[in-house]
Amino acid sequence: MHVLIGLLTAIASLLYALDRLGVDIGWLNPWAWARRRRWRKQLSVNPAFNLNTPMEAVALLLVATARIDGDLSAEEKAELKRLFEDSFKLNSRDVSSLMSSSTFLLGSGDEVFQRPEEVLARSLDRFSPEQKDSSLEMLNTISGVGGTPSQAQQDFIARIRGSLFTEVAAQGWQ
Repeated sequence: MHVLIGLLTAIASLLYALDRLGVDIGWLNPWAWARRRRWRKQLSVNPAFNLNTPMEAVALLLVATARIDGDLSAEEKAELKRLFEDSFKLNSRDVSSLMSSSTFLLGSGDEVFQRPEEVLARSLDRFSPEQKDSSLEMLNTISGVGGTPSQAQQDFIARIRGSLFTEVAAQGWQ
């Protein structure tokens, strides 16, 4: 027992001396380690997957639907702005802000195109049934701007429909 007490005293003295010499020993604190790990996980996630409001999530998915085949055309930009003004009841300054933030969050779009369910995950419980229907209507509208929707747009909208209406998709209805 006296050996164990001596060993613990030596370790504590060594750590105290290292701290006094300016060596960072904060990694030994399990609470600080857990806090840093939680922040690191939160900061390393794509911000497109941290949207909390249905309006922001749908706006991002609308821009993604328009951009899945390439850059936005002038017609698609005009239709997006019209949809934002009419459906979200925003003024022109807020429309520009929402459009630019959605475009920025989309970035190259690879992650959003592959995982649209995760864009909706944090805000899905805040959607009303009318908002879900309206969102799908807007997605179908923007996909048909350049003519018939491409196969990539149809698949993307089908995945979004599946995550919006999870209870219907679980039963196999469409």
